[in-house]
Amino acid sequence: MKIIYSKKFEERYHTNPVENPDRARLPAQELEGREFVEPMPARLEDVSKVHSPEHIEMVRKKGMLEPALLAAGGACLAAELAIAGEPAFALIRPPGHHASSNHAWGMCYFNNMAVAIKKIEDRMEEDQIEGRAGKVLIIDIDLHFGDGTVSIFRWDENVKIVNVGSIDMGFDYLKLNRNGYLDQVEKALELHNFDLVAISAGFDTYMEDWGGLLAVEDYREIGRIVRVGAEKKCAGRRFAVLEGGYHPDLRLCVKSFVEGFE
Repeated sequence: MKIIYSKKFEERYHTNPVENPDRARLPAQELEGREFVEPMPARLEDVSKVHSPEHIEMVRKKGMLEPALLAAGGACLAAELAIAGEPAFALIRPPGHHASSNHAWGMCYFNNMAVAIKKIEDRMEEDQIEGRAGKVLIIDIDLHFGDGTVSIFRWDENVKIVNVGSIDMGFDYLKLNRNGYLDQVEKALELHNFDLVAISAGFDTYMEDWGGLLAVEDYREIGRIVRVGAEKKCAGRRFAVLEGGYHPDLRLCVKSFVEGFE
């Protein structure tokens, strides 16, 4: 298992203060001893397969082009490693699942997951990756619905997206407890056929974060469930990218997830 990481993810930039360098720095410290891999920034041509020229220019004007490209590049590397049979966790920032083709909110700029999946699809068509994947299952475990990812892939029959633990407008879980949440993850893997599983790994459902539901050890179980499901259905091809999570215990939640996922 490889951890995709760069010290550049520890840089501070103009965004909501909760999306701060410690979101990357502290989990990286917790994961010391594992194999870290340095990503390259995504190419604009890859980002352009997901986002409009106007959106890319907006990101540039906000002064966020460089960090957004690096985050997308980290997700791309994780996806490529997964296709090659090496599980990976992309410890990246800023997050991306609220970024659609022409719009972004929630501290997102480019949709890291979507850029990665689109790049894999193109590479597969060119027969450049051994063990090609056809269908992709994206499981989004962030507290917030990944509206950007759903928007981007709404017409793609090869990409299935499951947002676990949907919440209502008052941010109340709909008849859901911890066991129900874990069951949704398991059912997503059981009910769908896929050649690659990708996790939009948000951790703000944590009991001390905004979601107030899951314990640290629950993330280890989520990671385990995904690993077992991937090993059963797609030769273990799996990767995850960091989305939300804003409590200082994010470092523990990430470590717990990786322990189950690897």
